[in-house]
Amino acid sequence: MREIQHSLNVPLDSIIAEADRDRLDNLGTFSEVSWRVVPLEDDTGILSFILTESIQKTPPGALPVYDEKTGWSLTGGWIIQNFRGRNQTLQLGGSIGGQDTYGINFADPWMFGNHVSLSLGIGRSLFRHNFLDRELDVGSFQMTFGRWFGESIKSSLGFELEEKSFSNDNTVSDYYYYFSPQVSINYDTRNVYWNPGKGILVSHYFYFMNGIETPETSDYTFLIWRQSYSLFFKLNQSKKKLVLALNGTVKRKWGEKEEVWLNYFGDSYTVRGWALPNQKLYNSQDESFRFGHESAYASIELRKDIIPKYATKYGTEFGLSLVAFYDVGMIAEDWINLQNMKPMSGTGFGIRIPIPMVDAIRIDLGWGYRDGEWNSPTLHWGIQQKF
Repeated sequence: MREIQHSLNVPLDSIIAEADRDRLDNLGTFSEVSWRVVPLEDDTGILSFILTESIQKTPPGALPVYDEKTGWSLTGGWIIQNFRGRNQTLQLGGSIGGQDTYGINFADPWMFGNHVSLSLGIGRSLFRHNFLDRELDVGSFQMTFGRWFGESIKSSLGFELEEKSFSNDNTVSDYYYYFSPQVSINYDTRNVYWNPGKGILVSHYFYFMNGIETPETSDYTFLIWRQSYSLFFKLNQSKKKLVLALNGTVKRKWGEKEEVWLNYFGDSYTVRGWALPNQKLYNSQDESFRFGHESAYASIELRKDIIPKYATKYGTEFGLSLVAFYDVGMIAEDWINLQNMKPMSGTGFGIRIPIPMVDAIRIDLGWGYRDGEWNSPTLHWGIQQKF
């Protein structure tokens, strides 16, 4: 197995063995991974890894699913992990309700050898914008190639071809058709991806939207550069980890800055503790400091394992972590205005529960603060760690 790098016929190195264990865990196909040494009569031993395979596929079916932006939807589909025994993932599905979708996604982490991956997807999504008086209809095709360089540097190069319309009262008000190359490069030394106890992650992502001119649309472009810096420090020696996690993220944008491309703060991935904006709040301009195209924010989390992840008798993973957090940031129309903004912040606590296929469920309760005033508590829901 390519993740096991401990040499043969050499003295045991527990540091290398533990790193091998982490690499196996990062595959995402095992609920539990451990190692031990089996002693032999000649005073040597065999390094043995014990793997508990997680759920590899779901039966076709439907379940109610909640999304922070679009609300509840009845989501159905079929997910196969480790497809064809090659750690490939195949997803077919759709939803009705807060978001109407259908699509297919495929990912292969070893498409062209050990370090080259491929992912692609095609689908359509229809939903109501949460703060503009618009209905969205989005059809897209995306393809991405990934490449590892050594053990810590990973990159990706891809594109999406997307058609997006914004309508009001069944009348299309804005129509966009664009080809968008995208590039990312990460430096990643985290030991365990889903819940790191040590390491750093430096991420740079570039997205260039190039509008395709049609009778309904005009030529338009913009470039987004998102940079993120994360550090993780384990503060104890127990198996029940206590981890200090730090993150800073900056988003720059050049080019078209129309209203339909506005971003906002106050969800589970930016500054927590603020209720999601709606049309009434946006139109009132009472919290205009929450909307913009360029932003900068930082987060501090103290993460404590209460029940370390383990495999149940059904082969699924389970565990529980408690998290205390503090977020602070600013968002504005442009970089000059951002530097003059008063920051908004949020603090609170939450839980993390590992589950198959999506790493973990994240639930946070936060209180927002700005300019001497506190908000009422707000509940946030997300998938995977915030960073």
